Amino acid sequence: MKFVNLPDMGRTGSSELTEEYKNGHGYGAVTVGSTRLFIKKGLRVYCIAYEEADRIFRRVRRVNAQMCCDNGELELEYLVVSAGGREVIEAELPGKKAARMLMDELKETASGVEFCAP
Repeated sequence: MKFVNLPDMGRTGSSELTEEYKNGHGYGAVTVGSTRLFIKKGLRVYCIAYEEADRIFRRVRRVNAQMCCDNGELELEYLVVSAGGREVIEAELPGKKAARMLMDELKETASGVEFCAP
């Protein structure tokens, strides 16, 4: 399996990364590995080592939606990863509960990373 390293956008393929990706815990398109965070977008799997990430945080967007009888708002959850002082990727999460569980697991796994929005 081929992976794209987020900070330098270089492609890499190693059996260690494949094994870590398969053994990681997934939340929709995001997989938490022991040393890296993996994000699947389309046909590519992006990865970033925890020590290379500056901050990881949730972003909530409100989207207007037309319901059967009235208009309403939906809240969409995103995971944003920042490295080198800029946002490098944003991935949609399956929901609020999954986003909370993901952030709790990341706080235990990734030490030295800020978990708040700038």
